Amino acid sequence: MNRRLLLATVAVALLALTAGCVGGGGPDEERLNEDATYDWSAQQDVYIDIANAGSLTSDAEFKAVYDVSGREELELYRSGITSDRPLRISAIKFRSENGTFTNGTDLNVEQNDERTVVNLPSEDGKLAFTSETDPKELRLPAYVEGSYRVALPPDHSTEDFLLGHVSPRSGYRTETVDGRVNIVWSDVSSPIFLKYYVDRDRYFFYGLVASLGLVALGGYFHFNRQIRKLKEMRKEHGLELDPEDDDGKRPPPGMG
Repeated sequence: MNRRLLLATVAVALLALTAGCVGGGGPDEERLNEDATYDWSAQQDVYIDIANAGSLTSDAEFKAVYDVSGREELELYRSGITSDRPLRISAIKFRSENGTFTNGTDLNVEQNDERTVVNLPSEDGKLAFTSETDPKELRLPAYVEGSYRVALPPDHSTEDFLLGHVSPRSGYRTETVDGRVNIVWSDVSSPIFLKYYVDRDRYFFYGLVASLGLVALGGYFHFNRQIRKLKEMRKEHGLELDPEDDDGKRPPPGMG
């Protein structure tokens, strides 16, 4: 009886824990109220500044500024394989066209299982926030359709066809601004996906490919040399039979 009670208690605890995870709770108010500096001067509808590229142990961080004029809300999410999940944001700010600011929890921000929903002020303006993405990648749905500018981290590029990638593939150009590569689209209506790299990554990658190629080539020649030696040994011991002399009636070499 005690064992059944214990199992029932564990099951209820797991159910409660799972329900809490699935529900997701509301947005983190402390994160929403964090301070950050944004560039509001971009001419594009969306400006994304990838502040750092991330590493093996940390995600990349980016700052985004969206022109949300004429909108009542902005839904922020990441697309998953089976379902969407809410985008985790911090340091949220709204700047109206007359230059006044609304910060953090003064904005009405809600979160459900799939979306972070920002209810916008009634006036036109721009919404900015900070978020994270995978190291050396940026994947974002087109929350707002229109022109986009993405500033890559310093010393990073997308030009290499193996290490870099830009999507949408058409309608974009690259510019260098203050020593940083910028990807600029005139019109975006589908998700954007960038893969970027630093020069040392390219040297390491192609150096590794060259090294592995030399090892494979050396192994190939070594294997062929061993095969030739084996054939010569078989001939020396009379174990190699000339196909022209094989009438199918004689036993294999060494067994006659």
